[in-house]
Amino acid sequence: MNPVKRLTGIYRKNFEMPMPEEGVKMSIYTSLGIIAVVCIMLPCCFVMGYLSYVMTLAMMVEGNRINGLISEMHILSAFAMVLGMPVVFNVIFFSSDREHMVTLPIKSHQLLAAKFFHTFFAESVMEFLIFISIFIGFFIAAVSSYGLWPALHPVSIIAAVTGIVLTPLLPLVYCCIISLILMAVLKNVRSIKTFYRSSTVLMFIFIGLFIYSFKDMGTISFDNYMDSLAADNNFFLRVCNILFFTTPQLCKAMAWQSLPQLLLYYLSNAAATASILLLGAWLYQPGLYTAAALGSRKKKADRNSLNLAPSNLFFSYFMKELRVLTRTRAYASNCVYINIIWPVGIAIFFFITKDNESIVQFLQYYRDGYERAVLIVLLAVIFMSFVASAMNSLSSTAFTREGAHVDIIKYIPVDYKTQMHVKAAVAILITAPFLLLSVAVAAFFLDFSLLTALYYCLITMEALVFCVIIGLALDSASPYTLWSDEYSALRGNLNSFFNMAVMIVLSLLICGLFFLLYELAHLPLKAVYISLPVFLGIINAAAIVYGRRRIIANMKELY
Repeated sequence: MNPVKRLTGIYRKNFEMPMPEEGVKMSIYTSLGIIAVVCIMLPCCFVMGYLSYVMTLAMMVEGNRINGLISEMHILSAFAMVLGMPVVFNVIFFSSDREHMVTLPIKSHQLLAAKFFHTFFAESVMEFLIFISIFIGFFIAAVSSYGLWPALHPVSIIAAVTGIVLTPLLPLVYCCIISLILMAVLKNVRSIKTFYRSSTVLMFIFIGLFIYSFKDMGTISFDNYMDSLAADNNFFLRVCNILFFTTPQLCKAMAWQSLPQLLLYYLSNAAATASILLLGAWLYQPGLYTAAALGSRKKKADRNSLNLAPSNLFFSYFMKELRVLTRTRAYASNCVYINIIWPVGIAIFFFITKDNESIVQFLQYYRDGYERAVLIVLLAVIFMSFVASAMNSLSSTAFTREGAHVDIIKYIPVDYKTQMHVKAAVAILITAPFLLLSVAVAAFFLDFSLLTALYYCLITMEALVFCVIIGLALDSASPYTLWSDEYSALRGNLNSFFNMAVMIVLSLLICGLFFLLYELAHLPLKAVYISLPVFLGIINAAAIVYGRRRIIANMKELY
């Protein structure tokens, strides 16, 4: 058997989270999987498909058939490249199996190929679904504009089917090439952080290109973006057409039924993949030596600077958890710093929509005290609080982060209850400041009172506490511990996915319940304001009482 194929299969089997195969746990996780698909994946796919349909239809009206589709694919490719950069670095150079794999009788470029293909398929599952959605949206728009036969030409269908799988390939190829080159060029650096900062540099480059494309349009808005696409003078699009050169080839094959463009698309992807093997045969082995040397460069500890005196058990364990989260690159970026997107995102939303007539009118209704507008803002705060609390995965990876040594929780001189309380406290104390800052940002733009801000802070904290309890319960029941690196621990842990699904369903149920009570039962708005925190307090009390017992029981059963 081909060694690359065999190694890829080994990686795939060894780095997937094992699911319960029988009993109550299997039923629970199956139900959670269905909820996650219905409440997260399908809505995301529907939104992307609808956006593709609208953009394609608008472009076709302007006589430009493919720029809308191309721009969507470029944005997704840019995201894939930024998010994939640290993952690729970790997998090919800094994974824990590095020392074991390099001793095997296989060539270095074959090992690189196996790691690359495993990462490609593991990272691209959600992208495959999104591309299915946007291609469906494109074809619906094409059929409505040009008829059934020209739109659904066999070449177009073949191009779309293969494009679903191959489109995410080029961004990861770039990530792999950049990783190899950086490891060769910067082999004398003393900090691993230097390599991971390349992801941040890429992010700022793409953001800068996108913003620069609006330089002659006055304001950053969706309408201006669509106008620039229709006129084919969008700078971001032009640059990405060169960078992600396979995307225009695919879109031309789909839109114009061009067999030569489709064949060129296949050849381009094959050449891109071959470039990894050629470069890897030259640079991968020296890069592994550089990575090993980086890992061996430890700073000498200053005994006088170490706090070796015994301290409170809760505080000591708390500091241990906090240091793991803030000093581990994968955890810091995906669990800690990711929370900043909420206050920043809210500020950007209000800034971008400041000239949108519908938004401006709604905000005026809210400031004037129209009850329905006030209720919508309240329900939006509830929904975002649950989603934001679950998104950082702090609680739903609390036991997964222990890795293969998860059984250490049984042997350290800290009782189960204290460990559970510390893990909950860390998740709450890291998330809470960002949620409260989000409320403050919203208060600035919506101009609501201090009392209203404090009220929103209360329900936000109630949502956070409930989310933390559910996350701890899920992860303690079935932690994912056989991971090779921290990025794999986060990427392969389905408990985070399930926790997000539970929070989305619960928040929608709560929002729907109180909206119906207001609309159908004519519950006064003041009564809604009073009963909502009480209701959240009741479900929190139930979760705390039952959840604590369940989490401790799960901890005792961990191997």
